[in-house]
Amino acid sequence: MEQQVQVVIPNDPAFIAVIRLAVSRMASLAGFPAGTIEEITSGVEEAVRWIVDHAFPPGVASDITLTCAIHADRFEVRIVEHGIPFDPETASPALPRCRAVMDRIAFTNRGWAGKETLLAKDCRESAHPSGSPVPPASSGPVLVRPTLPNEAVEISRCAYFSYGYSYGYERVYHPDVLKALIRSGDLISFVAVDGDTVIGHAGLLFYDDPGVAEIGLGFVNPPYRSRRVFSDLMTTVVAEAERRHLVALSGQAVCTHLYSQRSARTFGMGECALLLSRYTPLRFTGIADENQVRESILAVFRYISPPEHPVLYPPKHHAGILREIYDRLGVHPPFTTDNASTDLPEKSEYSLTVEEIYRTAQISVRSIGTDLIPRLRRELARLRAGRLEAVYIHLPLTAPKSAAMVDAIENLGFFFAGLHLASTGEDLLTLQYLNNQILDYDTITVASPHAGRLKEYIRERDPWQG
Repeated sequence: MEQQVQVVIPNDPAFIAVIRLAVSRMASLAGFPAGTIEEITSGVEEAVRWIVDHAFPPGVASDITLTCAIHADRFEVRIVEHGIPFDPETASPALPRCRAVMDRIAFTNRGWAGKETLLAKDCRESAHPSGSPVPPASSGPVLVRPTLPNEAVEISRCAYFSYGYSYGYERVYHPDVLKALIRSGDLISFVAVDGDTVIGHAGLLFYDDPGVAEIGLGFVNPPYRSRRVFSDLMTTVVAEAERRHLVALSGQAVCTHLYSQRSARTFGMGECALLLSRYTPLRFTGIADENQVRESILAVFRYISPPEHPVLYPPKHHAGILREIYDRLGVHPPFTTDNASTDLPEKSEYSLTVEEIYRTAQISVRSIGTDLIPRLRRELARLRAGRLEAVYIHLPLTAPKSAAMVDAIENLGFFFAGLHLASTGEDLLTLQYLNNQILDYDTITVASPHAGRLKEYIRERDPWQG
């Protein structure tokens, strides 16, 4: 994987020493011997000094951007500036030291983007940057046990080794926050250990519903992934949920690969929603390192002690798919689609949460009034202007007024996502809105026919697919 560093300096010779430091260090990381490092550094210095001295009219201040990149087979330096255009075929600079050490030199005029000088050196030497800092696996036994509070930092490190800094739950990178969650009981945490080394983690996260825990923060260091460590962690976490007599377990399975979906199905969890474009791109070390697509999520759910559901009022046009979802989860709440119109109050009540880190927003409707659609229209305009990628709205299925309002909400551009399930049975219908996104649904991987059915149902109703 490419490693690079970028330095921006003024077109002032006094700053060329900064360039030397950056190039020298990166050439060293690329594995070149000391003599070659000095030759590369002197050659780049010669090129930058020529640019400073010749590329700009007298007295014109400008920036020079230098990018050093280490590839598997070469070391590259790209120098970009906005100096006077020139014809490289007839007026290339001499640069004798640079030409003596570099294997490729190219000069390019890039229009509005200025000019670029490319200097490349093949990595003929065998040395190369060290790889991932993930500790190697041993052949010893792996034990799963409750996490000690002082091991919170090890959870953060496991997340880093598996995801870099792309994991969807940002708190995982704050050991102090994890420690507080463990102590408060909001995170029931288990680690997998090889001797004294923590090599994996999974836990139960509690939010606003004490009867439902989310299976989350599940990751295993890449060298151990072939040893069923993740399965052992999940077995332990599910057993703990049953021991605590929880109503249900929830979870999130990514759609970049099938591993988390298959694991969820192994432990009896069924799909209840497909949340499109839910997270910024996630990077999975050893699985999908170069993922650049926003991550869609399958919400999964398993009842342990199902509640007695109240009567639910699904919108008629989604009643069929909602019944299918409930049937797959093994519960059969009473439905009525006799949504006789009722007088609406003037004011609606809802909360709006903007998740800046994910570029998404959540709207949770508590009660519906005549002002809901005008207010949603204004909220959407503001969220679109803020360049949020997706908006999710949750409507109470126990309220007949929700079913009566769905058509109007969908006319704003929302479409079906699925169910948000509660321990009380007071479940929510989730609709979603994409901000100028035309998704390639073929990139959304699903592991079961039921998930495939849900994906196709949503694709058919996505207004951007028409």
